[in-house]
Amino acid sequence: MAQRRMISRSIAEDDRFVDMQPISKLLYFYLVLNADDDGFVGSVKMINFLTNAKKENYDELLNNGLILQPSKNGIYVITDWYTQNKIEAKIYKPTTYLSVRALLYIKSDFAYTTNPKEDEVIAPANFWIKNGRDKKTPPEVQSQQYLQQLQKDSKNVPRSVEESSKKVLGQNRVDKNRLDKSRLEQTREDQNSTDQKNQNKSVYTTTSSSNGGMGETTSYTRTENGHSGKQSNNQSDSPKTLIQYINQTMATSIPLDDERLNTMFSDLLNQYKLEYVQQGLINLVENIQGLKGKASASYIERMVTTHLLENIKAITTERTE
Repeated sequence: MAQRRMISRSIAEDDRFVDMQPISKLLYFYLVLNADDDGFVGSVKMINFLTNAKKENYDELLNNGLILQPSKNGIYVITDWYTQNKIEAKIYKPTTYLSVRALLYIKSDFAYTTNPKEDEVIAPANFWIKNGRDKKTPPEVQSQQYLQQLQKDSKNVPRSVEESSKKVLGQNRVDKNRLDKSRLEQTREDQNSTDQKNQNKSVYTTTSSSNGGMGETTSYTRTENGHSGKQSNNQSDSPKTLIQYINQTMATSIPLDDERLNTMFSDLLNQYKLEYVQQGLINLVENIQGLKGKASASYIERMVTTHLLENIKAITTERTE
């Protein structure tokens, strides 16, 4: 275990630290000094003796977010450990408190948190640490790498001893995809119905034929002022349907006229079949749910605009192989 520890001036001169009692400040220094290479402190009796610290001093550190106590087993975690410290791989020794580390997540400033729903979370602490404790790669890139690994792992379901178990796992996945597709189709139908009522338009259909009866069906819309126009067979409301699916699945309220998502979905629908875009969105939403549970609308929108295209490309590659 490394013998030197770092404390950043940005922490020591922060208001939350400066305003604390002197004993609480001293306690923080000794906790950092005695932490293992992942920032965990398991024995505090000697620290309490040296600093004369009491429960109120630990509570002050906890309330100011300087330490975490993710479990009731007396293990304390230095919140900003990796923000302040970088231990070389050749001398680094992982913590022995692996059950506690499994409860933590790494944020974009490389601080610990116990809340996986925070927008700044880039990956579980175990994943980030086992992948080299990388502080050079931009956090958004690391978040993308974690999602890619999550997708890869979801495809490699471990084989069961019994063949029947393997079939059940595969069928569950198929059923889940069918359910999501059904929900997405229902969402589109509901949106179509709503738009039709709101627009107060009458639609009639004509059939033109130039190939012996196999005519192409074309829909025309008659507006209130008597003008007629051709309605696209690509279903111009599909972007709104996809946004509505996100809202229903993730319990968000992204506006259906969100310009960024509507533009992106329209561009994708011009390049790929609707079913590919739908399945790519379904897969991405599943991964977001696995990573963050109930995520914020801004986080979901950022993940969709960043990662949907790669999901669609993966699906088209699988279909053509």
